[in-house]
Amino acid sequence: MRVKFSFTLAVLLLCTIATADTPPILNGSECDFNIGSVGNFSNPQPTFWEVDYIGAPEQVGTTWYDYQHNGSQSRMIAVGTDGSIHDCWMNGLLSGAAQRVIYYNKKLPTGVWLYGNTGTQVNSVTRTGFTTMDLDPDGNAVIAYHGYMTATPNLGFVWTSTGEHPLPAAPVGVVEIAWPHVAVDNRGYIHVVAMGNNPSGTVTGKLYYSRSENGGTVWTAWQLVDSLGTAAAVSQTVTTDPISGKVAMAWIKPLNNGVMQGEVYYIESSDGVNWNFANKINMTGFSTSTHPAYANSRCYDDVSLLYDQSGNLHASYTTVQYPTVTNGGKIWHWSQATGHRFVTGTYTANAWTALNAPGAWRRSIDRSTLGENAAGTLYIQWGQCTTPGDVSSATGAYGNWDVYATYSTNGGYHWMSPVNVTATATPGGTPGNCLSENWANMAKKVTSNLNIQYIKDLDAGGIPQNEGTWTLNPVIYQGVPSDSILTNMDMTLTPVNPPIIIPQGGGSFNYAVNVQNAGLHLVHFDAWINVRLPNGSTFPVITRPALTLPSGGTLLRNMSQMVPGSAPAGTYWLRAFVGVSDWNVWAADSFMFVKPAAGSGEGSWLANGWDEGQEYSALTTAIPVNHALITAWPNPFNPATTISYTLSQDNFVTLKIYDLQGAEISVLVNGHRNTGTHQVRFDGSSRASGVYLYRLTAGASTAGGKIVLLK
Repeated sequence: MRVKFSFTLAVLLLCTIATADTPPILNGSECDFNIGSVGNFSNPQPTFWEVDYIGAPEQVGTTWYDYQHNGSQSRMIAVGTDGSIHDCWMNGLLSGAAQRVIYYNKKLPTGVWLYGNTGTQVNSVTRTGFTTMDLDPDGNAVIAYHGYMTATPNLGFVWTSTGEHPLPAAPVGVVEIAWPHVAVDNRGYIHVVAMGNNPSGTVTGKLYYSRSENGGTVWTAWQLVDSLGTAAAVSQTVTTDPISGKVAMAWIKPLNNGVMQGEVYYIESSDGVNWNFANKINMTGFSTSTHPAYANSRCYDDVSLLYDQSGNLHASYTTVQYPTVTNGGKIWHWSQATGHRFVTGTYTANAWTALNAPGAWRRSIDRSTLGENAAGTLYIQWGQCTTPGDVSSATGAYGNWDVYATYSTNGGYHWMSPVNVTATATPGGTPGNCLSENWANMAKKVTSNLNIQYIKDLDAGGIPQNEGTWTLNPVIYQGVPSDSILTNMDMTLTPVNPPIIIPQGGGSFNYAVNVQNAGLHLVHFDAWINVRLPNGSTFPVITRPALTLPSGGTLLRNMSQMVPGSAPAGTYWLRAFVGVSDWNVWAADSFMFVKPAAGSGEGSWLANGWDEGQEYSALTTAIPVNHALITAWPNPFNPATTISYTLSQDNFVTLKIYDLQGAEISVLVNGHRNTGTHQVRFDGSSRASGVYLYRLTAGASTAGGKIVLLK
């Protein structure tokens, strides 16, 4: 259920800071300036905005310090076994950063917030921040953070019910230790991963681990987990399995000197005590060409971990386009059972997805966190600043963020339609009038709600990164009813005059496609149709990307399908799908047709009747048993397109680009490739507009098509 509100927001006329060209990695001393106090603004001028939430937002506190994390957020919200909600955040008490402390609030099972709508300060050291949280076995909050102190820069702390406990001093050779992320296991052991840092703000590229087995009083010495190089940013996270006591940590390791070209690494311990830090596992495998998107993607600077109820480890992470980075991002899921599965996102803008300026250390689609409910349904929450035109009036026009969520009922193999759960829009919003739901994260335990926390930034952009203006921002808890984001798409195929028998020399048949959106929300989706051959392999017939149906909408197509005489004898299935092409199926249907005998002669698998876009048909007159499938998207393109091909068996593959005169202009693939789907990027930046041909050879099989470069 969506809940509508009208907000009256004060216009805070504060000093605007110039946009930073090269943002620093923020630490405890990044803001020694003070731009004014709470009272330093003119008489408020009310502005009214109507917004449309799923669930009811509840204010748990405020902060002048909108920015919360550089990279991985881990978690700042948790759900107790009694249903209580625990929130923590970095609270700027004044505009400027000198009074930066840790605040906490708790929603009791009765529904009352223990500390009203302001929260309470839990620490004593000033200039603290970048906080993460977990619960101990008794349901008490355990909060990690670091603080800037003149005598001991960036000393880490963990706050528990017994008070504020300092983490070990920085190890030898490291000036500072910072950005501690925390998790608590089923024995109450507190696990912390943190980064080494030096006073200039340049990360030393070392990841460290420490543990307390007595509630934070005594800690093990820092252990070096990994050396990441000087390009490393702040991406570490840690999680525990509440049943078995397993502990896992993950981080992004740069492939070269850049935070936008990395791999996800992880380590597990069966008991949280015995670790083998030499046994680091490369989860993503971009450098070894094993990731399904290795040709055009690399990891960005955030990762989330979750143990499900069966003790299986899951991860979600963000990728960016490679080698040319855009503001866009893609969210992925991984588990040992599913491998890498695409969740959502894009590297290119379209009619409903703009790549608005996200601000420093962000992509316009990023920062996911994982959760699970008692039935084993997985959920992912993330942020997007992609609504066309929804940008602030500040210098740089930063995108106003929304919070999105989706779910999977099959362990993360398929992810359903993304839903915008905040759905605010304040295009051209002035300081104090923006509605930007940013730095969102979700509790790992999903009850009847997705339990989400975020900062409602009233002037988009991260103020300590010199983006926008200082504003006093609400800290929000939003319980999103899990049944309110359900995808309810229906796909129906109705053949005309069944049963369908194809003559030996080939023929055609007619059928109707009916797609309905019976869900609560507008859906953007792909539709695709393929034929399952008698040998069990599939052949693509038609793909229609980037379709839209509003809630209650229907799409109807009357189709005609040709079958060539050269098609082999046997039983075929025509199958239609809606979802995300090649990845996520939200609805499907199929029917059978038969070709009693193989024939010969010319013919094609041309499909007619779908009136959007460009028809796709086979370019060969027959279908080899060991065929290769190939598509290009986007098409037309500028300046690059991604060519995807699927192999039914391991083979030596060449993929080449030609001009219309037949001259070879590029060799994209020339080597052995394994069974499965592969992607490769063709960049036409140096080419003239026009039509080009691509041709794939896989063993004795060939396939190809046309791509159109429009500049």
